[in-house]
Amino acid sequence: MNKVTMKETLFEHFSGRATPLQRAMIAEWLQQPANQLTYMAWLDEWERQHLQYLADEDTAFAQLSARIAAMKPEHTPADSPPAPVIRRLGFFGPSRWLIAASVTVILGLGTYLMRNRILFTVVETTYGETRRFTLPDGSEVTLNAHSSLRLPRFGFGDESRTVWLTGEAAFSVRHTATHQRFIVHTHRGLDVEVLGTEFNVYDRPGGTKVVLSKGAVQLNYRNAAKAVQQLRLKPGDAVSITASGRLEQSHLPEPAVSTAWREHRFVFKRTPVSEIADLLRDNYNLHVVLKNPDLANRTVSGSFQADNADEFLQVVAELLEINYKQKENTVTFFE
Repeated sequence: MNKVTMKETLFEHFSGRATPLQRAMIAEWLQQPANQLTYMAWLDEWERQHLQYLADEDTAFAQLSARIAAMKPEHTPADSPPAPVIRRLGFFGPSRWLIAASVTVILGLGTYLMRNRILFTVVETTYGETRRFTLPDGSEVTLNAHSSLRLPRFGFGDESRTVWLTGEAAFSVRHTATHQRFIVHTHRGLDVEVLGTEFNVYDRPGGTKVVLSKGAVQLNYRNAAKAVQQLRLKPGDAVSITASGRLEQSHLPEPAVSTAWREHRFVFKRTPVSEIADLLRDNYNLHVVLKNPDLANRTVSGSFQADNADEFLQVVAELLEINYKQKENTVTFFE
């Protein structure tokens, strides 16, 4: 299909008149990265030619006035308050500007969301679910529960392989012949940059943590209060960013423990109950209530297998020598 015909087909698609066959042709055409840029340029051109429809205010005002007049009683008591005065706003009145601003915001947001749906895809997991999959470059990713990974829909570009993580994931990155960088973006400004290695990234409301198992990793931390910090990690190194933005570095003798969750195995070493409560919230959508506030400082040590929230709760209660009861999404720990 030549360029002119393709443009006409896309304009039909933007207008909502494309046939199933035309939509299939467009999907195949979009497989080429160069065509994606052409798509966005033609979408912008079509939007400029088909501006948002402006309502006929004169007709609407006349209809509203007629309705108000029809609701008026035939005789108004003398002591009744004066009827409200309805004032029309001119073409350049505040309502026009508010409508125009709203339309601009809606159109801009709609275009942004549409472009993201075209150019990116998102892999997600629900509470209690883990998922393993292979990226277009051959790298392997395992997503922990209640997590998502956003990546380019049509494959990585030539300069870098970039993904965006929310939640937790274990990466086994494949090295490419062109030494292409692999970058994981997190929400706290911590970017993980590698060529080929194995590491775990945790990015939850309680903080962000990176643990390196094999190879080498460079971390780039963008903090609003400071310049970009760069750290080079070796196997066993772990770097955490607290909810307040403080960066902490440590070393783990057994870095593989950080990815034990891939086999539904949990390893605790003097882990406080408060952290276990966060894990239950993040992985299983369970809210923990402590009957005795002192329980928050109690710690758990041990390794065990748990395939679901019920098994996890039973084992933790036994290790702590406490009881628990669950009602819907709330779990209460008590002695």
